Amino acid sequence: MAGRFRLTDEFTEKLMGKGFSVSLPLEEAAIVEKEANRLGLPAASIIRLMMRDGQQRRELERQVDDLKTRIELLQVQFQGLQILLETIALEQANARGPQAVENRKALIQEIRKRQGLVEG
Repeated sequence: MAGRFRLTDEFTEKLMGKGFSVSLPLEEAAIVEKEANRLGLPAASIIRLMMRDGQQRRELERQVDDLKTRIELLQVQFQGLQILLETIALEQANARGPQAVENRKALIQEIRKRQGLVEG
């Protein structure tokens, strides 16, 4: 039987506003009540801690997503700079003659291989 448990206490109402209450599935409410009894705290305190933990988790997840986006952007910028440097190197080698171009291409290929950008 899946019912719901509604929790309200004076402290929670003062903290969160009049009429604030939390509704939990009975299974979760039983776990919260057991933990509250074990710690000697009101069940509402445990729920507040759970809510705060959930907010902190969501904030950390958002920060991780922001960092991943920033890393991807930096990788694209780095690749763009690398292509630009390779182009400049080839143009300089081209000005020196065909052998210099081949030497520069071989050097660029070796650098890419070491960076793992090219197989082989």
